[in-house]
Amino acid sequence: MSSYFDFFCCYFIAQLLIFMLALAIDLAFGDPPERLERFYPIVWISKLMFFFDRITKRGNANKEKVLGVIYAMLIAAIFTIPCLALFMLMAYPYEVLYVILAVPVFKMTFTVKGLERYAQAVITATDIEAKREAVSKIVSRDVSHLDIEHLNSAAIESVAENLTDSVIAPFFYFALFGVPAAMLYRVINTLDAVVGYKTDQYRHFGWFAARVDDVLNYIPERIATALILLAGGRPRCDAVEKGRRVHRTIVAMCSVLRVKVEKLGHYSVIGRDSSSGNGYEAPRTEHIAESIRVVKRSALIFALCYAIITIVGYMCLCW
Repeated sequence: MSSYFDFFCCYFIAQLLIFMLALAIDLAFGDPPERLERFYPIVWISKLMFFFDRITKRGNANKEKVLGVIYAMLIAAIFTIPCLALFMLMAYPYEVLYVILAVPVFKMTFTVKGLERYAQAVITATDIEAKREAVSKIVSRDVSHLDIEHLNSAAIESVAENLTDSVIAPFFYFALFGVPAAMLYRVINTLDAVVGYKTDQYRHFGWFAARVDDVLNYIPERIATALILLAGGRPRCDAVEKGRRVHRTIVAMCSVLRVKVEKLGHYSVIGRDSSSGNGYEAPRTEHIAESIRVVKRSALIFALCYAIITIVGYMCLCW
């Protein structure tokens, strides 16, 4: 019984160290530069799925669905099983080695600095073509016809949506089940970004990744929404969405920034400032910069909450 408690006491401290060190590394250094991204293990997830996509013959919906499941599970196993093996190092006397190896692995599953880097490229673009080029790297929509306002809108939407995908969801699953769960989420979310579209090419092949990603994001999206409002000092969402379903984090970000956004042909989010009575502003580069600050504050609030819960759990279990 004593060894059981000792293990969990060690686990609590190790997990908190891994989380804080990985977050500090991300905020200080971020992801590798674009020229080195091909060597980054997380990029290999999409490369593997693109390979399977190329070799899959279309025409049989059921076969495409089955192969979509098999390929997704295979890629998930390739990246998650080594993380499970890493977890075995938690046993004495390898705890320090476990932390040293787990920090960079966990760091690969999330990025705050990466969101800032891509958003900053949009902010500093010197002309509309440069801005279109920068925005095209963070959204899947066609940006060739977008004006400045809609390009700024797309950037804000991407930052808000990616608070869930790139930050809070990996944090959430790490907090629950450690590095393997964070890596599993990163695989599924990446696969959804590659094949999770309702197009003729991916409607059947990518259905599994898309559905699982929706399920895995259900709770993190709501946590991220609450964090945006808390970080922005807003008690509630008062923005109004029109058209297709809009991610909750986008609506929350609009409420915090007091800005309207629109994805042409799909949806728009508008609102009215209750104090002044004026409608929300058109998005500007200053709003993009503020959205990044909100994301950073949201990540730090989550980290603080996780640290408090972990320390209290450690004290209750081990003292």
